[in-house]
Amino acid sequence: MLKPATSLNHIAMPTNNTAETYRFYTKVMGFKLKSAVREERVPSTGDETPFLHTFFALEDGSCMAFFDIAGEQFAGRSDGVPSWIRHFAFNVETYEELLSWKARLEENGISVLGVIDHEGIWQSIYFFDPNGLRLELTWQKRELEPEDTAHGEELVRQWIEEFNQKDADEIAGDATPEGAEPQDRQPETAPA
Repeated sequence: MLKPATSLNHIAMPTNNTAETYRFYTKVMGFKLKSAVREERVPSTGDETPFLHTFFALEDGSCMAFFDIAGEQFAGRSDGVPSWIRHFAFNVETYEELLSWKARLEENGISVLGVIDHEGIWQSIYFFDPNGLRLELTWQKRELEPEDTAHGEELVRQWIEEFNQKDADEIAGDATPEGAEPQDRQPETAPA
């Protein structure tokens, strides 16, 4: 059986201003600039798009990464998704550390929401980086137990049932002709 990925290497987002992003992640957040790559052509697509790709490392080595595309302004664009949905949450080790981070961010002129209690398990603060990305610092009060997993599974089951959701395999399974095995299914229409 194929083993799942072991950890997060990086998450890449757009920036319109590498100088602001560099200052925020190194001077305010304390991340280390781990690497940067400058290219004139996108290696995966071949597109001629000059860019700088920067990597800011957390203590565990995982990175927040950014693309600054020459002459473009991609960061901060709204696509209609509420700003609270897409966010990146980083762990801190103690509640006191969370409060210290809140004070540090506010001292740097950054508006901070919280401390917010999530189900008595997580305490979190929220704020935005210079690119409009919502960030969260969170302290987890206790380890998650098997009861938490069971509760989560039940909530997922209820949600799926309430909103009559199906995954792609279930949808395809509904279209399986009588007596055919799922792998024998043919697409209803040919790809364009």
